Amino acid sequence: MRTLPGLLITLFALSACKDADDGVGTDSVPNDDTGEVTDDTGGSDDTGAEEVDADGDGVRSDEDCDDNNAAVYPGAEELCDELDNDCNGTVDDGAGTEWYTDSDGDGYGAGEVIIACDQPEGAVAQGEDCDDKDAAFNPGASETECADPNDYNCDGSVGFADGDGDGFAACEECDDGDAAVNPKAEEVCDNQDNNCDGTVDEGVTSTYYQDKDADGFGDADFPVAACEAPAGYASVAEDCDDGVSAVNPSAQEVCSGIDEDCDGLIDDADDSLDAASGVTTYTDDDGDGFGDPGSATLSCDTPPGNVTNAEDCDDADVTVSPDAEETCDGQDNNCDGSADESGATGESTWYTDTDGDGYGDASSATSACDAPEGAVANAEDCDDGSAAVSPAASEVCDSVDNNCDGVTDTDATDLKTYYADADGDGSGDPSVTSLACSRPTGFIGNKKDCDDTDAAIYTGATEVCDDADNDCDTVIDEGFDADGDSITDCNEISYTVVFYGTGDDSWDGYVDGSYALGDGGWSTVESVTMTLDSGDHTFAAYVSDTGAAIAGFLAAVSIDGTVTYVTGGAGDWVMVDNTTASDWAEVDFDDSSWTTPLLCASSDVSSRWGTAPASLRGLGAQWVWHQSCTALGNSFYRLNFSLP
Repeated sequence: MRTLPGLLITLFALSACKDADDGVGTDSVPNDDTGEVTDDTGGSDDTGAEEVDADGDGVRSDEDCDDNNAAVYPGAEELCDELDNDCNGTVDDGAGTEWYTDSDGDGYGAGEVIIACDQPEGAVAQGEDCDDKDAAFNPGASETECADPNDYNCDGSVGFADGDGDGFAACEECDDGDAAVNPKAEEVCDNQDNNCDGTVDEGVTSTYYQDKDADGFGDADFPVAACEAPAGYASVAEDCDDGVSAVNPSAQEVCSGIDEDCDGLIDDADDSLDAASGVTTYTDDDGDGFGDPGSATLSCDTPPGNVTNAEDCDDADVTVSPDAEETCDGQDNNCDGSADESGATGESTWYTDTDGDGYGDASSATSACDAPEGAVANAEDCDDGSAAVSPAASEVCDSVDNNCDGVTDTDATDLKTYYADADGDGSGDPSVTSLACSRPTGFIGNKKDCDDTDAAIYTGATEVCDDADNDCDTVIDEGFDADGDSITDCNEISYTVVFYGTGDDSWDGYVDGSYALGDGGWSTVESVTMTLDSGDHTFAAYVSDTGAAIAGFLAAVSIDGTVTYVTGGAGDWVMVDNTTASDWAEVDFDDSSWTTPLLCASSDVSSRWGTAPASLRGLGAQWVWHQSCTALGNSFYRLNFSLP
């Protein structure tokens, strides 16, 4: 509960606030007996006054249950301070310390946790009592009786239990949590009493030696026994000076006058000496005071005949040394790293060859023993800025005097062949050529024209039907033979052809294998008019003997109004006797089967069969028969003709 002094202070503050106010607005009413005023509209009053948060805790005064204490506001953490911190109407609820009921008074509690600011009567802060009805049982109790089966200290085990499963009860060994520790265990070097005899690591330690200089090697005069090397000790006792870390058996022998590696040998006398620690000297075989850099010797002392410099570039020649004079002889006489450098005796004149074509620029002479980088001995280049220009270059089509002969583009190696384009169709005539650097007027760079007199004929042109090879593919008028008769459409001629015929009995006539006309009888003429194109054509007729009759045939063919073929003519008609082929119009009889029809005069048959129709006789046609003009049987007649 809120303490009385705190309540009096709060009431005083509220009273002071009220006194400071001139009055209560029409929209405000007192909200408690302290005289504080709340806005009965649920928000700011209608005067426009700002909302008040006197304690600055982020909650305005009309929502804060104590606006003079920043630790008190809705949602604040409840503390043990006798205040309703979270404004829920209850003081110190949920705040405080965890306490446990201690029924047996042994200082350890059990059961549900009690949260309270002050220690409740009969409660303690320490829990984990496994039997809160008996003070002998608690986590602080001791278990001294090996045979007592009770778990007095609440640790889950009893004195005679074998916690580590090593065959010994806890009261019979020194560590029941480790199966490797028991009275029968073998002692090992691990800083514990494995066999429970009261002594640690007896008989299993190693010997270590004091290593004062920490170089990994100890002094044999100072040993110690231990499981592991103690700090400042080493397992090897071979140090010949334990006061200097640079002296030990693994150290490197150096020129120092002492035995660093403890092998009893010092400096040059020790073949393990680090020669780099000594002085580097060089042989001076020619005695010029300069040593041979390829003969370095490292030793603690300088051998006889050696010098400390390595500046001789030829230790076999006393005339070669840094003190010698440079001459043009291909040798570095003065040992400055350069042979025959500028200023040497015997220099020659050279010319800059900037473009690297082997020919120099006469205006850029220089003197040197040997040709300087990018220089040559001649001055014959007419343009040292272009490697493509020199007396040895080939003349090319570039408007430049490439070979420095004073003439441009004459006999250039890359002259191009151009072809005449007389008809101006963009395709050249392969038979008319010109060599030039650039295309001459009236010439073109291709040879695709097969007729340079006609601008409509060239490779790639559109083929048209005109008896010419327009696209130069060696084929004329390809694609223009609609009827496939090998005569191009532009050469194709249409003819009006009239076929006339009659037979002694039933007959059928076919043109190019298709039915055209027939029947009509002995004296009636049938005709058909057709349009035929140029090429080969066939008129065939089959005359059947339907009774005791002969199979005679009478026909004529008119082409463009002129009767050209008639039966009984000059041998154009052929026939086969007595054929019975069902597809006779398609029969291609062997040539030996065809014979010339027998010409029969009308008088031969008129007495029995009638007179040939006057219309056919007028055209010049005559009766044709097979075998004889009176024999019976069927026959097949054919006329092959060509239209130009």
